[in-house]
Amino acid sequence: MGLIFEMCTDGKKDSKIPKRPTAKKERGPQAALVCGEAFQRLAKEFIPEIGAIKEKSSQVMSNELGDMVACATNIGFAIELYFKALLTQLDSQVPPVHDLRTLYDAIPQPIRELIEGVYDTALPDQVRQLYGRVSFTIAKGSLPEQPPWDDSKVSPALPDVLARSKNLFHDWRYIFEFTQPEDSSYQFHQFEYGLLWCAAEAIRVEVTIRLHRTGISEDRR
Repeated sequence: MGLIFEMCTDGKKDSKIPKRPTAKKERGPQAALVCGEAFQRLAKEFIPEIGAIKEKSSQVMSNELGDMVACATNIGFAIELYFKALLTQLDSQVPPVHDLRTLYDAIPQPIRELIEGVYDTALPDQVRQLYGRVSFTIAKGSLPEQPPWDDSKVSPALPDVLARSKNLFHDWRYIFEFTQPEDSSYQFHQFEYGLLWCAAEAIRVEVTIRLHRTGISEDRR
């Protein structure tokens, strides 16, 4: 247990007062699900509009890019809440992180396979609905020329998507901050909105079914 040092009333500095142990957190899986769904609904409003936005270098943040930042942050947090709701329902340890891949890896393999099955089945239709465009990248840098957009194909498998987007909630809500990368003139932020939306839905379905079976959740629709 760590120690903190405080000034005593007699002015002595050598008293060591142990830090109070952190109280155990009590988590409500149904509450986490409801909040996650609320964040996902906010993201849903902007998802269809992203395909019309052009990737470009700009020194000014437009309103539509601001909307996309909110969309990315909301969907990232929704997925995080779904994972934490599921882990709580399973009575498993919930890692105290925002990292989506770390949270996903904490879920038992049989349940991950169920989620991936739903995701893989729904993804082709999701891609068609978005006319084939499922990702958007923002480049921030100090140079005025056009950044080198990455058009390479990447794996759409759910574990790989979550690994690439593991810091989605943190990175996009702090997008106004810029740190010059050592190996590039630009700092890139990629939002794989089509894949992440499909992921959110697959995870939400699994959480909803499990809570309904246990009687924790009720039909709110």
